[in-house]
Amino acid sequence: MLYGLARSEKPKADQKILTYTGPRRTIMVVDDNEDHRELMRELLAPLDFVVLTAESGPDCLMLIEGVNPDIFLVDISMPGMNGWRLVARLREIGQTAPIVMLSANVGDGAPTAATGDHNDTLSKPVDFRQLQDKLALWLGVDWVYAITAPEMSTAPADLRSPGASHLQDLIRLGEIGYVRGIESKLGELAKTEENRHFTDVMTAHIRAFNMDALLADLRKLEREDASS
Repeated sequence: MLYGLARSEKPKADQKILTYTGPRRTIMVVDDNEDHRELMRELLAPLDFVVLTAESGPDCLMLIEGVNPDIFLVDISMPGMNGWRLVARLREIGQTAPIVMLSANVGDGAPTAATGDHNDTLSKPVDFRQLQDKLALWLGVDWVYAITAPEMSTAPADLRSPGASHLQDLIRLGEIGYVRGIESKLGELAKTEENRHFTDVMTAHIRAFNMDALLADLRKLEREDASS
């Protein structure tokens, strides 16, 4: 495996980010959706970020007593204290770190087009590459990435595709390394007998921690579907 340093240029599709330069940074994720909090942890902790999570505004305020996160990722639509109110409170208590608002509709609950207290917005569901770009911008980090060898498919000759849409879902989850999401999708597909061989092969890749092989097999099947 080769290593390189991504500075002004964005990592290419075949370049996996390993970590970043400089001291470890702390990210505070505030979201009432447990699945989204866990997804953010699964995506960001392997990149060497310290990830703190809170399910509400009050929980966030309590958690950061004596702590100064390097960036906040705040969901807008939360019961009780919504994201906009939390942001205003964070600024009142002297938190100066960048704040990125997350929502399927970034205008949700906003008293005006922008409060002036947050720095950026990001749509949900979060695109991991866009999130990486936001983190690089607001934290000023340079990504350290791995340039992997070309993917070699190990798919058995009799491996059958579960369908183009399912392959696309699994490829998307594999590209961001969301193992729990892949396992959930495979469990859903395994309920159909004709998919059982496919799910067994993909599960074997997951258990071997071989995401490269899983993606290579998925893309091979995708190409075969497209050419048939």
